[in-house]
Amino acid sequence: MAEHPLVERLLLYVEPGQDMARATGWALQAARFFGCRVFAASVLAPTPAGNSKDAEEQAWESLYEIEDDAFRQDTRVSLLLEQGDPLPRVLSLAANYAVELAVLSADTRLSTAELVRKITCPVVFVR
Repeated sequence: MAEHPLVERLLLYVEPGQDMARATGWALQAARFFGCRVFAASVLAPTPAGNSKDAEEQAWESLYEIEDDAFRQDTRVSLLLEQGDPLPRVLSLAANYAVELAVLSADTRLSTAELVRKITCPVVFVR
């Protein structure tokens, strides 16, 4: 597919514990259409007891599945695992990586109103 300079960088927010198959599929299909790189990001929210190794391993497992899917579709992908409050981290990632499109599951636990109001790019919520 020819590259479309409209979107060169796409952020896929991978929410821990959520079924991300549809959002991932949509993001990878869009990335192939645009010929762009996908930044697949997950954020581990702080917990009173601290983040467990299990939570981190689950997050990496989800990200590696996306990497495998992207590889099979010949799509460039970068994996990002962050710690902190998810909404500010997603906003920061979008700004720092200068993404032109963000893709999230429609079932996200983030405040969608605040996200749409503060993010610097269009957002697609995949049901």
